[in-house]
Amino acid sequence: MPAATATTAAPAAQEAAVTPAPEPGFGALETPAAPVALPETTPGPASLALGEPVLDWRWLAGAAALLALALAGLVAWRRRKPRVLRLAAPPPETQADAPPAPPRIDVALDITGATRSVMMVTLQYRLTLANRTERAVNDLGVAVQLACAQRGQNNAAPLAAARGLARIARIGPHQSQVISGEVQMPFAEVAPIMQGRTPLFIPLVHVTIEGEGQQAIARSFVVGTPGPGSEGRVQPLLLDMPPGSLPDLKARAITAPAG
Repeated sequence: MPAATATTAAPAAQEAAVTPAPEPGFGALETPAAPVALPETTPGPASLALGEPVLDWRWLAGAAALLALALAGLVAWRRRKPRVLRLAAPPPETQADAPPAPPRIDVALDITGATRSVMMVTLQYRLTLANRTERAVNDLGVAVQLACAQRGQNNAAPLAAARGLARIARIGPHQSQVISGEVQMPFAEVAPIMQGRTPLFIPLVHVTIEGEGQQAIARSFVVGTPGPGSEGRVQPLLLDMPPGSLPDLKARAITAPAG
């Protein structure tokens, strides 16, 4: 019995050795291969495990603490830094020695009467001087001259030949003074202007005002009979009329001719 058992086991062992292994996918199920153990490695400084954060939060907290300390130090240094006092700019200097503006004096001339004789032409006038400034004007000298307008000539008044000089002591701000007088011109100095065969005479009245600390002021007026309309124009005087009183005359301000 023992020998038979050994004989029977031998063919079985041979059959098992001869039987081929089943192909994959057919027959018996594949026996899973035993897992292969990998050698354990310790990660170096440059290797990172999956899921591990890139930056360590402890470094971030340290950097934030250093930044907070730097800001606190800057604030404390600025508080200890002395402040520079800023002084206000000095007020602009006033020119105390600047000369005052020249006074503005308006001049109005009215002819109150006129006569013509063989020797003289005489005009009676009323002169109104109005101070239009905020300061008074003192010690005014007023000169009035009667001249004859000539065609093609310079009709500026020669100030040295002014007649009818008057003095005014003072004119207050926004006040006026009135001067009345008369001025004459020799008839022989009349230079007629011919309009056809009719001789015409165009009187000019020049007014010069001089004052304390100011330049001379010159105003000129043309005198004649009132013209038609309301423009204030005047017409020349006729020289072929007999001597005597002249009709009502009017003075119109014109631009003073340059001397």
